[in-house]
Amino acid sequence: MTLNAGYNLVTDRVEETEEELPALAFFRQLASDGTLPPRLTVTRLEDLLYETDENERDEAVRELRDVLRRSGSFRGPKAIQFVFDGDLVDDDVFSVRIERGGNATYLPIGNLFVEEPRVVEAGHAVARK
Repeated sequence: MTLNAGYNLVTDRVEETEEELPALAFFRQLASDGTLPPRLTVTRLEDLLYETDENERDEAVRELRDVLRRSGSFRGPKAIQFVFDGDLVDDDVFSVRIERGGNATYLPIGNLFVEEPRVVEAGHAVARK
């Protein structure tokens, strides 16, 4: 299986890409108008969100969404895979469920995108914007 055009949310890598960035470096690169390769893997987004104070998490997601939107990161065909150490949950708000300290935490990753991610198969969803 290969990556779909857009943002691929996966629990197992779908494809080996030439470049891999941790989430913080990815968003910093976008915010500074950095260019992206056509195929890219982003890791540890769940850690970045989990480490954000729970009361500020929704605001953090909004800020990251704004970085994605302002960056125009999809000029031309691109496929970005966000690899999560957790389970994708397609509920009222598309989330990733992670286990930390024996407790389940749901992170609202679907709010990063203009359109709700669509499930392709178990452990793989795609958002286009």
